[in-house]
Amino acid sequence: MIVLIKVICIVLAIAIIALVLLQQGKGSDLGSAFGGGSSNSMFGALGPSDFLGKLTYALVALWLVLTMALAYIYKNQNSTEIFDISEQETSVLEVPTDEVPVE
Repeated sequence: MIVLIKVICIVLAIAIIALVLLQQGKGSDLGSAFGGGSSNSMFGALGPSDFLGKLTYALVALWLVLTMALAYIYKNQNSTEIFDISEQETSVLEVPTDEVPVE
């Protein structure tokens, strides 16, 4: 299950990168490369209206949900203690309050 989710996440990440590189922004001339179109947002004023923009949003949402699910599965799978404290170390750590020397 975990391997399948990992593979799907990797494929989605590659697809998202490809879709972002395929999209053409509104200010795609040479002047916008040097800060000429800085007043526009990334997808324009109304957001992505074409098919590639909507597909990118859908793939990003799916990737985010799968990544969160993978983190949840890993969290529940690794619920054991990492460090075991032996009884000897526990007895050293516990100091009775009535045996503390007072100066």
